[in-house]
Amino acid sequence: MAITQINAEDKTYENEVQEVVQLKNIIDSKEAEITALKSVIDELKLAKVQAVEEAKKEADKLMVEKIIKYEKQIRRLKRESKDMLLYP
Repeated sequence: MAITQINAEDKTYENEVQEVVQLKNIIDSKEAEITALKSVIDELKLAKVQAVEEAKKEADKLMVEKIIKYEKQIRRLKRESKDMLLYP
């Protein structure tokens, strides 16, 4: 009876060890998934920052173009007003 009980305890121990190994594998798998998701999140954050920077560059470019356009208009209007003052 004692040997049977020891064999049963050994089987129970082996089952528990297998369960622990399986749980560890599950944990490792989940940690790998978490790492992959963190990587995806980092890539998305980088893409967002790059998109914002690109939009800022485009806005700056458009603003400079408008400034140049209005500077030319101002110069033209100043010339026209000077010309008008020359004529009585």
